[in-house]
Amino acid sequence: MPERLTSTQSLATVGLENLSPRHFEVCNRLSGQSFQTFAQVVDGCPTRDVYRDNFNEFRKSFQNNIHPSNAALEAVESCRRNLNLGNTQINAKLAQAFQNTNPGSREFRLRLIEVLAVLCHGIAVHLYKAYDGGFHQPEPPDPIIWHDELFPNMPPPPPRKALPAELYHSSYGFWQQYPNGIADIVGYWVEHRLFGGVVLLDRGETGFECKDIFIHPVGRYMIFQLSEAQVRAYISFLQGGQQPPGGIRFKAEEYARRVD
Repeated sequence: MPERLTSTQSLATVGLENLSPRHFEVCNRLSGQSFQTFAQVVDGCPTRDVYRDNFNEFRKSFQNNIHPSNAALEAVESCRRNLNLGNTQINAKLAQAFQNTNPGSREFRLRLIEVLAVLCHGIAVHLYKAYDGGFHQPEPPDPIIWHDELFPNMPPPPPRKALPAELYHSSYGFWQQYPNGIADIVGYWVEHRLFGGVVLLDRGETGFECKDIFIHPVGRYMIFQLSEAQVRAYISFLQGGQQPPGGIRFKAEEYARRVD
């Protein structure tokens, strides 16, 4: 009987603890960088600077939203305290693929990034659902205003509708196609905030390999492949090493392979 893709397996069985004497330190290193991001999921809206970073534009409704709310920060802290990564469920096929790698190998490093991306996406989905989409529900964007000197006598445009969520990656907004619906587009936004873009993988001929990792940033930037140096530096950071010079969010290197 073929394995059901919906079957799951505990992370406690896949050997994440091999990275460090302390169990799951690798995930804890990442969680220190993700606290503010997950708090925005609970709030249901981005901070002013995060919105500008994503869309390169001003929006009045976020102008005074400098930090996530205290209530959202407390909610994420409660989630962190109560989250037992050993009980976190991921796809059994992915868990087995990670377990089959040799610690320190190239495949191990790539699979670990894959597991972390899946975990961060899953935590975002959990928080989005747990708080019914966040404390603040989506609002219509600022209205479009015609400048009289450019468009004299132009009637005002129709009101703009609110989007399904305020937190989204512009290339992953068609929520109807995702198993968790709107929660998944928020998950892709979290991937962008934590990894520099949505994490994509070259699955090879079998459809389940992990040959290379690509990052899909926002805006007009093309999908790019991570270099071996980037992958090694990232894993070294997770193991307790220095933060990479460019930060932990991946950016395309000058001669990175790109996909249109």
